[in-house]
Amino acid sequence: MKKIGYISGRRIQGDLSLGYDPMMNRGGRMIIGEALTSTEQDYDEDSAVQNYALGTKMILPRGRVFHYAKAGGTLVPDMGVKNASNQYVVFRVVAAAAKGATQVLVTCTAADGIAANGTIAANELVGGHIVIFAGGLVSAINREVIANSAISVATTLVMTVTLDRPLPFLIGASTCEIMHSEYFNVQNDVVNYHSVVGLAMLPSAINRYLWLQTWGPTWMNAQLTVGESLVRVNNRQVVFRADGSLGLAGHTDVAGTFDQTTHYAQHAGYILCSLLGGAQGAPFVYLQIAP
Repeated sequence: MKKIGYISGRRIQGDLSLGYDPMMNRGGRMIIGEALTSTEQDYDEDSAVQNYALGTKMILPRGRVFHYAKAGGTLVPDMGVKNASNQYVVFRVVAAAAKGATQVLVTCTAADGIAANGTIAANELVGGHIVIFAGGLVSAINREVIANSAISVATTLVMTVTLDRPLPFLIGASTCEIMHSEYFNVQNDVVNYHSVVGLAMLPSAINRYLWLQTWGPTWMNAQLTVGESLVRVNNRQVVFRADGSLGLAGHTDVAGTFDQTTHYAQHAGYILCSLLGGAQGAPFVYLQIAP
């Protein structure tokens, strides 16, 4: 018997929405992650209330992908938005822990935290990432952070970090590094060592929650040469410039000088469509950040 309109799998756990969109008379949207409220927030909406866990993924039927984020400043929908925070915990001591443990004790310092002042709030690192160098670089353990205790220089600098999966083996006293969720503090900025994590779909303000497009067809602010194959023969790859706009990767300018400002930049995607004859179109690009 032929079956249509179902998902076959060994096991599906979590919030999986395949809701029908009555506004546009279409359906098939998939949301993969944790819903925190009963409110369904679409990709063209922002909210003062956090409706999903940071990093929750939305997949549309024709290939566009979005991830849920929190604005750390005013956002605009034509430039790439960046993870605007630095690493929280830098090469600190982890206490010995047994095989199967889901919590580790990390001794931080007064230089850790988002402001490098020895302060991290409870569960501020949820959705972030920890690497434990157990036995050196050859035995690195990578886990997602699902909870953390608070630290401050006035109380304690020892932080309990809860992992998404148990430790695979017993570890002795080791070292670790921790970053928060890449979607915790997204901003439009011109800092050249911040990486772009997505594209806002609407203007938004600080502390608002919204979806960022991370994959699939879109338009973004670009340099005049992007998509113009008459000048840049067969050059279709685009990268992010410091301000979040698009530039060509690895091209030479008119004088033949190597353009290092774009060649070593973050990969953004490729050009989808130019005008007849190879002149610049919009340009439409196929965004390739997080599938």
